Amino acid sequence: MTTREEPWTKQVNSKVSDGYIGLIDQKGIRIVAEGFCGTNEIRFDAREEWLYVVESTARRITRLRHRNGELYEREIYGPSELEGHPDGFAFDAFGNLWITLIFLDKLIAITPEGEVLELLDDSNPVANTVYEQHFRAGTLTPEIMAANHGTLCPWMASLTFGGPDLRTVYLGSLRGNRIPYFRSPVPGQPMIHWRR
Repeated sequence: MTTREEPWTKQVNSKVSDGYIGLIDQKGIRIVAEGFCGTNEIRFDAREEWLYVVESTARRITRLRHRNGELYEREIYGPSELEGHPDGFAFDAFGNLWITLIFLDKLIAITPEGEVLELLDDSNPVANTVYEQHFRAGTLTPEIMAANHGTLCPWMASLTFGGPDLRTVYLGSLRGNRIPYFRSPVPGQPMIHWRR
């Protein structure tokens, strides 16, 4: 759950950490982790030892150790603050975590060593400067948010590796009308449910 605030856009200005992760299993529904700032996508690493969490408004990736449905040892993965708002993410076969930065419209990767690599920049520097001023001040409006986007994949929100060799990267967009894609030099990590 991203936030308990309604509408959710209020949380972008308040930056309240009221997001949580729920688990549905044979015991029912329960919250297993909370206190996230703009909880977004979650994803396991290849060995299912860590659950990675996008905290969009905090501009960071958090991870929690996982065992038998329990989450513990929470820590920030990579930089304490990214350049923009992380939204979608996926691992490649080498453990690099590819991340879309929505509004800024950049694609980055965090290596297992914590280095940030810029893979694609489709940002609008002028609109992003205005956006950043309002984000820091807590005065963002829907109009300011709407003005900040690139042209290739406006409001780049998700990515996945596809194709028979998992070397085609597809980018999802909240404001576009197509799905851009490109060939990757490395394959993606197969999804957990594909391996079962």
